[in-house]
Amino acid sequence: MSYDDPPMASPVGRYLNETRRPIYSAALVLPFFLVYHTGTFFLSTTYINGADALIMQLLSLLSVRSALASALVLLLAFVIWQVRTGASWKVVPSKLAGMFAESVLFAIVLYAGFGWLASSLSLSAGGRDSAGLLERVVLYCGAGIYEELVFRGFLLGALIWFLTRVTGLKRGAAAFWGALAAALLFSAFHYLGPAGDAFTLPSFTQRALGGLYFSCLFVTRGFGITAAAHAIYDIIVGVI
Repeated sequence: MSYDDPPMASPVGRYLNETRRPIYSAALVLPFFLVYHTGTFFLSTTYINGADALIMQLLSLLSVRSALASALVLLLAFVIWQVRTGASWKVVPSKLAGMFAESVLFAIVLYAGFGWLASSLSLSAGGRDSAGLLERVVLYCGAGIYEELVFRGFLLGALIWFLTRVTGLKRGAAAFWGALAAALLFSAFHYLGPAGDAFTLPSFTQRALGGLYFSCLFVTRGFGITAAAHAIYDIIVGVI
């Protein structure tokens, strides 16, 4: 995929195109990454994000056992993505700030939308809240990164590839069906295992809608903004 700007592109068009480069996604998620991994280390907490735990469990099947296994997978994914695109490694701070502002805006939009659903349609995700305040912030940062890596970066990306290359669907249709499937699996993931939430239809529906929202963000604005918006939304709901 080329990230070169068309000769007559507007400033907004150039911004939208350039900020889809992998290096921008890496730079945007770096603070959340540092908060999550330094937090889990210094707090010596038994809580880690479920998607992080899933990656570690899968890697353990290959005899890879390390607390930083997921971090290495994320780093490797970014490096491969950046090298394959052949895009510039340069980051313009003003554009990175714009991406952060986008992430905050998208998180607020989702929060407002779910607030309306909760009051109008009685939808609420609920969930357990046994961790302390600082632990929750750490976990939310990890959720933004690793749930998006698993369910959007890997799963949705694989579904779109399969539906376009194997079944012959056009990219728009593949993105739609892939996003829907990934959203349902994303919601179901929250109820698995001993630490999973108790299943209710309203909470499943809300999480599926949230997954669909993040899938649309991933397809249109890329991994970085999606992961950051996810983390910020969780912090707004769970802390503020």
